[in-house]
Amino acid sequence: MQQKQPHTNRVSIRRRAKIVAKQRVMRCLLPVMEAVLICVLPIILIAGPIQTYIYSTGQLLFPIVLFVAAVVLLIMPLVYGLMGFLMRVLTGERPPLLCVFDGLAGVENYLRSVKLGLCIFVHIVLWMIIPIAATAGYCYFMLLRDPAILENAEKLYQLILQMSGLYLVIMIPFLARILRYFIAYPMIMRDRSLGAWQATRQAARAFKGHNLHLIVLVVSFFGWQLVGMWTMGIGTLFYWGYLLSALLMYFWYLEHPDGGENQQSESIPEQKQE
Repeated sequence: MQQKQPHTNRVSIRRRAKIVAKQRVMRCLLPVMEAVLICVLPIILIAGPIQTYIYSTGQLLFPIVLFVAAVVLLIMPLVYGLMGFLMRVLTGERPPLLCVFDGLAGVENYLRSVKLGLCIFVHIVLWMIIPIAATAGYCYFMLLRDPAILENAEKLYQLILQMSGLYLVIMIPFLARILRYFIAYPMIMRDRSLGAWQATRQAARAFKGHNLHLIVLVVSFFGWQLVGMWTMGIGTLFYWGYLLSALLMYFWYLEHPDGGENQQSESIPEQKQE
């Protein structure tokens, strides 16, 4: 059972995780950004055709099914490889980019990564219901109060901005909870006999008592999100590599509050001395 840690220790763990993660990522900056790009590239490639199909036919079911299939069958296995890639970066290694495709290498690895990806995707959808429902409710209320919004381009644009801002604000604590499930990747890499759903549940329990600090961690990356938008998405590649690395280090320090002197687990490798 995980020992309850004082508030000051939790803060120091979060800060230390960010510092170490940033140092390690900066040493392999270009490979990390390339690894993240490999994961998001399929989304970029299918987004255009899906939008074109929706605009031309007005149908939503087939595009949604296609998108979910692409996420579960391709993108999540790539994320499996990305997490393994970042784990090696955090040890001071310079792993080859081919590591990102580990989730696609072999039937056993692929099935494991697909099962885990499906479980994580289900959790993501469940946690997104509340922010989406709240945003939709706000939109419905505003349109009910002033139906003329749909006929006024300026008012409609303002409503879209308000909805986007509201969704982002509401989504912050839920994003922190969603990120917990990505720790299931190192867990299942460490214990091959661990079931996918069981791994996600253990990942959620690993951060019990640290939800507030996970929210702070997510908020602390807001500046990097802005940089990503200002650089036409290029900075977003660093943002996700840095955020996921910080999450991995946070988990590792939770498992090794002594700094790794008595390391027993291999879920997140020990930071090597400079």
